[in-house]
Amino acid sequence: MDATLPTELASNCALYALPEILQRGRFSKSHLYNLMARQYFPKPCVVLGSRFTRWSAHECDRWFANPAQWIESQKEVQ
Repeated sequence: MDATLPTELASNCALYALPEILQRGRFSKSHLYNLMARQYFPKPCVVLGSRFTRWSAHECDRWFANPAQWIESQKEVQ
């Protein structure tokens, strides 16, 4: 039995850890949490305690591609 996921499903399940986001965005941890508090950055989709937090790669990639558009899209949802 093949245990691999289809490419589309695997890409939708991808997660980023905090260091990956901080490196890619070139900002500090406090700045990231400030953005999340103001709803200017995606919130974590997986939180299993204080030391295991992961963000949806799809949502983060959308934000990194165009932060202003992502923020506007979140305002429309609310």
